[in-house]
Amino acid sequence: MNQTPLQDGTFGEMEKFYQEMKSYCNQQGIPFYLVKLQSLQDGVVEGYLPGQGGWKALPLPIPDVFYNRIHSRKLEQSPSFKLFKTELEERSIPMFNGRFLSKHGVHELLILEDELLPNLPETILFNEKEPFLTFIEKHSVIYFKPASGSQGRNICRLTQVAGKWKIEQSGHLQNVHFADTDEKLFETLKNFSRKRSFILQKGISLFETDQRKVDFRILLHRNEQLEWKVTSMVARIGDPGTIVSNLAQGGVMKNGPDFLKEAFELQDASRIYQKLVRLAKNTAETLVENLDDSFGELGIDLALDTDTHPWIIEVNSKPSKKFQGNYEIFRPSVKSIIDFMLALNRENHP
Repeated sequence: MNQTPLQDGTFGEMEKFYQEMKSYCNQQGIPFYLVKLQSLQDGVVEGYLPGQGGWKALPLPIPDVFYNRIHSRKLEQSPSFKLFKTELEERSIPMFNGRFLSKHGVHELLILEDELLPNLPETILFNEKEPFLTFIEKHSVIYFKPASGSQGRNICRLTQVAGKWKIEQSGHLQNVHFADTDEKLFETLKNFSRKRSFILQKGISLFETDQRKVDFRILLHRNEQLEWKVTSMVARIGDPGTIVSNLAQGGVMKNGPDFLKEAFELQDASRIYQKLVRLAKNTAETLVENLDDSFGELGIDLALDTDTHPWIIEVNSKPSKKFQGNYEIFRPSVKSIIDFMLALNRENHP
């Protein structure tokens, strides 16, 4: 992790999640503590143990398994993180969810799986003008997204309207611009991207409820047999008029299966649920087969179009742990993560 405790002794919005991890580990008789990014050469780590007055910094033994919750892409690219990974490898200590995923990188891996092709919106990197002009010729609605963005920030929806391009930004209901020509659109997006990496993704006519766009976040974990299982599914329902459904952009959340039962006949709801689950598992399996890093948890965003055909929107290797307040002791993902850590440890020490 890359945080230190706040003035109140907690880890802010991650606090509830860490406390639940601690409680479940206590139940299982497993030591649990948080570790900052540091060198392992001395054979001990500076870690944080939870206590009565908050988290206490102490020298602690090097853990047997690491679950990476670093929230900074920049830090994950740093020499100190690369050194940390090398030291773990030298000591044969497993770490999972070792890095963020880029949207374009994920797309390039998923298109290798023929079975997933019908569920992948056409996607290209925003780079040279010629591929850009070819792409926008084919599609009347396009999403322009940061290749490494999160929480629905800095996304634009591009729509062809009466020979012009309408440009709408996420989070800015009133922030609408127009580009008269394809060339002007290219220049506008180039200025907007400010040399950061962006992708263009074909827009989908999303299923809506009360003029609110809906997509689904499916949280998956690998179980003790290292197979992917669905831990939870939520429907994210966007604010009316917004171009994304992210909770950080004003969306609301509902239990996924419950939402499907409200929106469809029972038989259709069950069929769509199974379809989404199967697609999420296939996506996770395809990624893990094609990536060198170890992953034990993925948040996969899927959407239905107006014909209820499912589409893969995004894959997140650091799904949000914000407390939603709808479980009694600890969220199901806590048990899943710890069980996976135990499985990795058993595999490492047969």
